[in-house]
Amino acid sequence: MQAEPWAARADRHSRLRWVGVVLFFGAAIVLAGGVAALVTGQPGPRLLPWCVLAVGLSLGSFGTNDDTTLHALAQLGREGTVPAHHKAEWEHERKVRGARLSTLHAHPKAAWILPLFATGALLFAGWRVGAAWGFIS
Repeated sequence: MQAEPWAARADRHSRLRWVGVVLFFGAAIVLAGGVAALVTGQPGPRLLPWCVLAVGLSLGSFGTNDDTTLHALAQLGREGTVPAHHKAEWEHERKVRGARLSTLHAHPKAAWILPLFATGALLFAGWRVGAAWGFIS
């Protein structure tokens, strides 16, 4: 594969990592609302698995996109064509997790799908938490 597609993949998935970060913070807020609702006796216990699923999928969304980004940067590093805007991150990763970089695998399809599933789980969990607190009927 030429350097341009690897650079495009690194750019795309480095931006998609931020979707996972935003989803995680949203899921953490929903989880806190779900735990608070459970402690105060609002819902049944079936609320928390949806909240935990939203947190897990959002973390998976970040992790898959991060691994795909680093895999693309590793390929660019082998070719000696790491883009300037990724050089600092690449050098930091090589210092901190040098051994891990050789075992990375790219999962570009999963990296696109996981944010969609995480969004769905977050919306459903948020709806359940909102219903438990009486915000949604």
